[in-house]
Amino acid sequence: MHRIPVKNYNLPRFDDEDVIKSWNWFMSFMSEQAWQKRKAVIEEKITVKFRASQPFSEPLTEGTLLVIKDDVIGWYLYLIDMLINEPHKYEYFQGARIVPIFKRFGIDLELLKNIDGINKRINDLLKKRKSEADALLFEILTALLWTKNGYQVAFIPEEMEKKTPDIIAEKEGRTWNIECKRQTKTSNYSYKETAKRQKMISYISKTLIERNILLDIIFHIELETLPDTFLRDILEQKLKLAIPGKIVSNNKVDIDLKFVDMLAIKKHLEINSVKYNSPMLNELIGKKTVDNKGFTCAVYANFFRVGDGEVNNLYISDIANAYGVYWSCDSEKALWAKARDIKNQLHKAMQQFNSKETAVIHVGMETYDGPEVESTRNSKIKQTIERISPEQTNLRWIFCHFFQAYSKPDQAWVFDETVSTMSAYLKPKPLLRVNSMIVPEDCDTLDEVSHWDRPLP
Repeated sequence: MHRIPVKNYNLPRFDDEDVIKSWNWFMSFMSEQAWQKRKAVIEEKITVKFRASQPFSEPLTEGTLLVIKDDVIGWYLYLIDMLINEPHKYEYFQGARIVPIFKRFGIDLELLKNIDGINKRINDLLKKRKSEADALLFEILTALLWTKNGYQVAFIPEEMEKKTPDIIAEKEGRTWNIECKRQTKTSNYSYKETAKRQKMISYISKTLIERNILLDIIFHIELETLPDTFLRDILEQKLKLAIPGKIVSNNKVDIDLKFVDMLAIKKHLEINSVKYNSPMLNELIGKKTVDNKGFTCAVYANFFRVGDGEVNNLYISDIANAYGVYWSCDSEKALWAKARDIKNQLHKAMQQFNSKETAVIHVGMETYDGPEVESTRNSKIKQTIERISPEQTNLRWIFCHFFQAYSKPDQAWVFDETVSTMSAYLKPKPLLRVNSMIVPEDCDTLDEVSHWDRPLP
């Protein structure tokens, strides 16, 4: 495998002082020796061996968290470390989820440092609760949000004998007890659906790559009801003919066929190299910058590595063949299964309060399944909240935070946030002047329009 020394590869230096500042602060909670040892373990787990006999088909993003689930915060810190210090090894898609959080921490770092109990929370995150990174980072973001709104905020120490909320906030003689609940990034249903889709594609991948085919597949029934060979069975002859246009349309699936623009890719590669598993490679093959649909691609290419080792440092100098497959499923059963309610989060949160406390709940969710799923989820959430009796629970406010990150060829990350608030008061006075946790309050957004209902970035 040909290698290019890092010093000979022209990579822009990351210079966002807010991100660098917050990352340095987090790293101050452990020794350099401890971090290097931790980093070595992570790199051993994500090392990708080159296989010259076949094109790559499973992106690093599909498996990384599964193999380092015991140290999720370590992986997140590793992403920031790579972005700052070794950008040739940076992972774009997962980094786009994490960098904006550290950006927010850096902007408000002095406020963050002054929150009562913050040092213990960070220590617990880094050493005792490493696998709970999403939940604890969400707690920290919540505490910072209330602090920015002028409240005196403190983390409540956990007690073995009884359940307690996460945060207490005081302002103008009123005390609010706050519980934070964070959904996992993706539903189990979506993971299973993705695995099923990859199996289906594996039966036709050889034909797809030989003919440089780009497919757009919309399933109308749940994928689990179909055999693994479904795509091969209906496409085998059609792919050999490879006639552009709609090649299948029935009550189970619609499939459109195009060709990958190999000429445009080769022109791009005449003056640029492209990182494998990057937004640029996806755009070159799929002809779209970002999309809410799932996307699978593979290439026969000339590869080289930048720097030492085999850790996410694989680049492409030329491509001989490529294929891409966009896919989605508009089955009502599938949409319903992927539209996760907040019922479990609310139930668990309400157990943390006693009847005398004035309670507030923040729930965090990510929105990667598209507007149809989010519309269905909103209906579920509305029905769930309507069943709550705030008089019995003393629950006064619920804040739902919806997050989505994108990575584009010309931007390391784009981040969207929508906040939905619900109150038990008939004429509620806004509890928080600023509601968004991550997106800057002066960001140009369309009022009352959820980000999944706006055009993609």
